Formats: sequence, C-alpha cells, structure tokens
Amino acid sequence: MIAAREIGSVDDYLNRICEGIQLSQTQFETAVKRYRRVGEWLIQEETAMDRLSPEVFPQGSMLQGTTVRPTRVDKEVVPFDIDTVCRCAVDPYSKSSQSVYGSVLSRLQDHAEFAQRIRNAADECPTSGKCIKLSYSSDDFYLDVVPTCKDPTDPDGIRLMMCLPGRWHDAKNPIDTWRRTDPFRFAGWLHQRCAVGRTLLEKRAVASVAPVPPQEAVEEKAPLRRAVQLLKARRDREFVGHACRPSSILVTTLAGLHYSGQDTVFAALVTVLDGIISQIQKAGSKRIIIINPTDELAPHAGGFEDLAAVMDDAAYIRFCAMIVSMRRWLDRLTKTHGPDELRPALEEAFGGRIAVAALKSAQEAVRDANTRRLILASGPAASALHIAAESSRAAAPTVRSSDFHGPG
Repeated sequence: MIAAREIGSVDDYLNRICEGIQLSQTQFETAVKRYRRVGEWLIQEETAMDRLSPEVFPQGSMLQGTTVRPTRVDKEVVPFDIDTVCRCAVDPYSKSSQSVYGSVLSRLQDHAEFAQRIRNAADECPTSGKCIKLSYSSDDFYLDVVPTCKDPTDPDGIRLMMCLPGRWHDAKNPIDTWRRTDPFRFAGWLHQRCAVGRTLLEKRAVASVAPVPPQEAVEEKAPLRRAVQLLKARRDREFVGHACRPSSILVTTLAGLHYSGQDTVFAALVTVLDGIISQIQKAGSKRIIIINPTDELAPHAGGFEDLAAVMDDAAYIRFCAMIVSMRRWLDRLTKTHGPDELRPALEEAFGGRIAVAALKSAQEAVRDANTRRLILASGPAASALHIAAESSRAAAPTVRSSDFHGPG
C-alpha cells in the first residue's frame, strides 16, 4: 500500500531522536556478544555450577526493546547496563541466596577476564549485592549478572526469586534471604501494552542461553517502546550525577499504563505525559503509587510492590517536574519553525550530539527526496515534505514475536 511520511514534522524529529538514543547496531552486537560469552561460561558442563543446572536469559531493556545508549553530560556519565538472569535449579526454602550468589560469583571469578572486570566494577560502581557487575568502562557499559531461582509458589513457573543481601546475616530461614522479581512476566505485560489495538503474537521458546531479541529499527518499533526510550533518555540527562533516580521499570510501567494505542510516537508521548501529570495532580500532596503490574497479573503472598517507593523525596519532586517540563517542551516543539529554532529545542531535551544528528538526518532525507523529485509540502518544524512510498507495512507497526523472550 502507499504510505505517507512527513519529513520535518514533530513526529519525524522524535523518531530521529529515537534513532540517536537507542544503541547503535555495533553497540548492540557488542553487548550481545558479551552477554553470550558470560552465559556460555556459566552454563559450561562439568563445572561446580553444572550441579545447579543454570540457565541464562536477558532481562530489562534488551528484552523489552527499549535500550538507551550511554549518556554523557560534561564529565558525568549514565552507562548502559545489560541485565542477565542466571536462573539456578535450587529450592529457596532450603538454599540461601547468599550460597547461590557465591556459586555464580566463584564461577565468574574462575575466568581471568571476568574476574578483572568484576574487580574494576567494584572500584567504579559498587552494587547493593543483588547482582554481580562486570565493567566494560571503555564503552560506558556494564553487564549485570543476577543470580536467581524459580519462585516455587508460582504455578506458571515464571516468577523468580533474587538475592536479598540485607538479610544474609540475620535471616533464620533460607527463604528469608530471597525476594520476588518477575522480569519475564513484566516483558510480556509490556508486549501486550504495545499491542493495544493490534494483533498479539505468541512468544517463542528459548534455549539454555536465551537469545537476545534482535534490535528493531525505529520505524519498526511500537510507538510505546519509542515513547519509553524518549522518557528514559530524558530521565538519564535530568538525573545524571544523582545517586537516586527513577528506575527504568518505573518509567516503563507509567508509560505502559497510560498508553492507549496511539499510532505515532508524538501522540503516544503526549498521551503518556498527560496521563502521568493527571496522576500526579490527583495524588495532591501525597506521592503517586505505581504498582508493579506483575503483582496484579500473578498475585502472591508478598503483596504489591510500589515502584515509586524507592525514590527519596528530592528525586520524586525532580521526576514530577521533569514530566511537566517535558510536556511543555512538546508544546513548544510544535511551534518551532526551521532548524535555527529547532536545534536549541532538541539540544535542551537530549543534548547537542543527538540534536545535530537528528537535524542532519532530516536534511539528508530532504535532499534525497528532492533528488527523487518528490512533492514538497509545508510543515511547522522545518521544510516538511510528504513522501509517497511503496510500503508492505501498515501505517501502525505491529508487534513481532521477537519482542518477548522468556523461559518456556
């Protein structure tokens, strides 16, 4: 069918920003190679880990399709993390998380390179002990290995138990050293939210070292995923250098809750921001409560997790201000005219490098369209033109089965 794309529209520039903030193909492939190397080392047979029957899966932004590349502001940097689940076949009622953590750590330390990267990470970015962090600092990249086991109370066998190091020394029973986490069910929830009004395909099975879903091109990515990327990138710039910042799962949950099937990233982002602002206003002097959707999908004895509770008051106030500011920024963006006005507006939200790349990309698209003698039209943000191009896709992209990989 014939599909029209407007170059120079606000939506077009937001899509070009998404191209600049998600991992480059080289960065993505490098991250996947590192993930696989670590995973293959952990599941190697005839080792001390072999008796735990480990399985390795990606989680977080790589699984959800919402990666954001490292952010630098002056000398401060927000690195990119690839979260890796190492699921071990143990009973949390009889084996403590400290013991499983120690087994995974010991296996990684048996590899000279991984051992050094763990030491480097400990010097650069200490963790709470819930994961084992490997540093690839030259690329502003960390790989986090999260030791887990299945939650025996989940009849579907999806929910996990992860380490609770704060209880390692005072817990009376092994189960008290674990806490619930549900990354695969969360990825499935986001997958369904992206598919509002669209066909939802089935997830596929995975192997012992589960493959990372292929990185989609921006134009193939569901509008909700693009909106999440923009929110996370803005969050990274706003909170660079701050010890307490809104978690990615909080940002993603808010976006997923307020999204209602919009077909463009601009419309999706406006809807999400308006929804969050309304939620903040309704809370008044109190803080908003953001329930982890997996707790509602699969209730358990541990109750509900409030994803906003971990933010301190200063971080919460800053986050609310960021949401309001970003909504006002979108309004201003629709009133800009030409690159001279557009560049400072884009730099304000996402930095000079991203702004320049988006403008350059649009200019190249205009030159290419002129070369092919396509029809020019006026647009609010720049020299806009409509390209009538042959396309086999519908205007609203569908969600592919590769969006979600979880344990079968």
